[in-house]
Amino acid sequence: MRLTAKIAVVAAAIASTAVLAAPGTASADPKDGIVSSCMEGKICLFDGHNYTGDILQLDPVDIPNIGWAWNDRASSMWNRSGDLACIWTDADYNGRSYRIPAGATQELLYLYDNAVSSISINQCGG
Repeated sequence: MRLTAKIAVVAAAIASTAVLAAPGTASADPKDGIVSSCMEGKICLFDGHNYTGDILQLDPVDIPNIGWAWNDRASSMWNRSGDLACIWTDADYNGRSYRIPAGATQELLYLYDNAVSSISINQCGG
């Protein structure tokens, strides 16, 4: 009986390893669902992580104050413009800055989550 129990444990371990080692199915790109929401050429801010929630679409221009409705609200971003975008934690391009290259998506974590107050284009802090 002990040998049968050991075989069962070994068989279970092998089966679980096989499941873990099996190639996974392709997961969808998180941007696939938002392509229709974030227009090409725009800088899009999302109030949820992983490009979810409400969306603010902006032209790629310098914005010294994002406005009270979106100040300190964004949790993810997609820069669909052809320009480098720089987010700032304070109005008038002050505080900490973070570069988001053209075409890039960015989860805004830690110091930048719910902290965007201004955006500059093609220039970031020194």
